[in-house]
Amino acid sequence: MFFDLSLYLALAICVAGLIYKIRSWLTVSVDQQDRRYSPAQRAGAAMAGLGRTVFSRRIGAMLRALVLDGLLQGRSLRHSGLAWVAHIFLFVGFMGLLLLHALGEQITASLFRDYYPTLDPWLWLREALGIMVLVGVGLIILRRFFVRGLRLTTRTRDRLAIILLAVVLLSGFALQATKITSSEAFDRMAVEYAGLDDPREIKALRSVWATDYGVVFAPGQTGVGAELMALGRELNANSCVECHSPAAHAFASYGLSVILRPVALALDRAGGPQALYFIHFLACFLGLAILPFTKFLHLIVGPVILAVNAATERATMNPAARAALRALELDACTHCGTCTVHCSVAVTLRLLPNDEILPSERLASLAAKVHGNNGDRAHLAAMRDGAYICTNCQRCTRLCPLGINLNDLWTALKQDLADEGLGAPLKEISTFAGQAALPSRGRKEVLVNTNGFQKELKHSAQANSFAECYSCRECTNACPQVFMSEWPNQELDLLPHQIMYCLKLGLKEEAMGARMVWSCLTCYECQEACPNLVQVTDVMYELRYLAAQAARTATA
Repeated sequence: MFFDLSLYLALAICVAGLIYKIRSWLTVSVDQQDRRYSPAQRAGAAMAGLGRTVFSRRIGAMLRALVLDGLLQGRSLRHSGLAWVAHIFLFVGFMGLLLLHALGEQITASLFRDYYPTLDPWLWLREALGIMVLVGVGLIILRRFFVRGLRLTTRTRDRLAIILLAVVLLSGFALQATKITSSEAFDRMAVEYAGLDDPREIKALRSVWATDYGVVFAPGQTGVGAELMALGRELNANSCVECHSPAAHAFASYGLSVILRPVALALDRAGGPQALYFIHFLACFLGLAILPFTKFLHLIVGPVILAVNAATERATMNPAARAALRALELDACTHCGTCTVHCSVAVTLRLLPNDEILPSERLASLAAKVHGNNGDRAHLAAMRDGAYICTNCQRCTRLCPLGINLNDLWTALKQDLADEGLGAPLKEISTFAGQAALPSRGRKEVLVNTNGFQKELKHSAQANSFAECYSCRECTNACPQVFMSEWPNQELDLLPHQIMYCLKLGLKEEAMGARMVWSCLTCYECQEACPNLVQVTDVMYELRYLAAQAARTATA
């Protein structure tokens, strides 16, 4: 009775939460343009787009995205093999337990007439699936500890999600282990299914189950002897083996039951199996109830985003449908930290203590903002600074496992902040600089000419390409020397993108004297990472050559 009430209550809360989320996707707006569209317009545009896609050639692309990027998690594999293994273990293990264990009586039993949860292959398969989820959780914890970007961005909600999964899994293994050792569970089954009332037969069957199945009985309840064991095995063959495989096949739970044997009788008397049963299913129902409000919601909305991205381009999407999709993307984020780990300007955090520089944190702040939690003016200014430090390299969008178009959200965020009086910081700086420069406005202009210096860079192929640099910092983010330096600016003087900028300004000596030039490994990581094909490594090499040439000339 309590189980059913808890289940229906959890389902009701989950459904109510999903309805609330759907309503928010139709009403929440990221910028002023999105606010022009009513819930009816958003829903209509979304349904119209779905109808056009289903009856078009794009349906194949949608299905391919659902299989490759949804089921097989191809987007995770593109950025980290370890992350892919962790999520595949989690996904396969969780879905297997859901279908074969939680819904076993409803789904598996209808497909297989001989289904019993205590029979092979279902017994050992349930254990294997549980171990897969545990391994996945363990790998996620390891990545959170050892990957710097993830360690910096781990928040309470990330820890709570892992704790809830751990409680569900560990209570499940512990429940199975105590059921294996429980003499009360054996006595109940012996009466209900075997129908035994002869004390000698009951003692014989107990002896077999103590030996072969790991049940722990009180002293005197079992016996020894070939005749007694033979009788017990005959009774077991007639009454038990049809629905019970050896307990050792539940390898993880059986191993735990061996550890618990010294206290098995005490646990049985204290109601340990019953307590673990309540903990297990209540933890499961808690996860079900709060699903719409946690990162687990991505199980539902993630495939929607992947399918929409495969079906249409964001730039050509109906604006009303785009408004709904943006709101949905804010709820889809799992705070996995992939965008932060690979962000091309994340290194800036070492110099500017502003968490809003990191994409995962800025996205969380944006989600809070659109739901009315704006914070104070200082927090909005920090969001503004983080948004404009971003170089729009689109790496976060390309690597997001769920396909969230972060670049589109950053554009909308900038526009919304500008509407609130927090526009581009460079405009404020240029205004201040213009006022400061007023006294010198009457003087003759001095123009920097880098043509002569470009001609000097002629010993490597296209080494004079520094003029194409637009300071996106991709080279700096890719540089292993920068990565290995705790304080790059102090240890290297100038970073790769700063050296390119010095050359654009004609500051040749400043660039040649930077320790970065002489620390360069010529590994070409920066050059390969440059989206504008600037030959960064060749420029470094040429600067060394020119410095050496200048030194020889000076000493001649």
